[in-house]
Amino acid sequence: MMKKLCKLMTFFMISAALHILAPIMAFAADVHSDKKSEIDVTNKNDGYIRARSTVKTSKKLKLRTSYVKSDGAKVEHRLDYDLNGDGAWETYSLQSGNGQYTIFILEHVEGNRYTQLQMIKIDVEYNRENAPFLVPAQNVNYTADSNAVKKARELSKDAVTELGKVESIYKYIVETIKYDTAKANKISSGEITGYLPRIDDTLETSKGICFDYSSLLAAMLRSQDIPAKLVMGYVAISPKPSYHAWNEVFIKDIGWIRIRSQVYFDGKDWGRMDPTFASSNTAGKRTQFLSDDRNYEKVKEY
Repeated sequence: MMKKLCKLMTFFMISAALHILAPIMAFAADVHSDKKSEIDVTNKNDGYIRARSTVKTSKKLKLRTSYVKSDGAKVEHRLDYDLNGDGAWETYSLQSGNGQYTIFILEHVEGNRYTQLQMIKIDVEYNRENAPFLVPAQNVNYTADSNAVKKARELSKDAVTELGKVESIYKYIVETIKYDTAKANKISSGEITGYLPRIDDTLETSKGICFDYSSLLAAMLRSQDIPAKLVMGYVAISPKPSYHAWNEVFIKDIGWIRIRSQVYFDGKDWGRMDPTFASSNTAGKRTQFLSDDRNYEKVKEY
């Protein structure tokens, strides 16, 4: 009898332990390591991965993603990102769609030559529509504690529809943030390299370049569970096309939209969502330019 009781108690103890460990096991990190780097693919189906250098280095590092569709169709979709050499984790989107991604960590050798530190293949199936455009990433970086997220929540509190949230946040950015010509000149001259937006800095200083405008808008909308893209490409500005950033937003029952580029969005007419140009569009002088697709060439989206 005593033996049976001991066995029964042992069974319940093991069962209880497994019950406690189950959530930990279910959410165990899926990290791939080599001697110099780590790639965390735990959240791949949420549309993003993380990576870091495990050795502090002054050498230039890159993370590359290469993508093949789920049906095996060949696509030329390769994206390169910078990876810091300080050992801090950085987050990268898997925005190409469901399918197989090959992830590379590369280290600079000389000239244009890089050596491969690590390479893995992962299969991705989003757990919700537009997953990569609902979470933070290197170019759209924020946390629950970001001031920009708190501001988005404040601006959205009285909105009864998604469009109402978009209008409120977009209007705030357009009317508040001013273009930072000095920063733009430093980037153009090469004085600033490898630039990445810091959304709370943009919010605090109330100024930025197109990259800052678009990153801030995307972050604020994503934090309100509204899918938003940061789009990079060229805009036809005289005397030659200029590299530029703008946004696209997904609204249920409508799809991806490019919202009218004027200070007061009325929700009736669809056009391009370019907060940088719209911020200087109070006289409506840019509306015609912004509404013409021939003036824009999309290259990448994040």
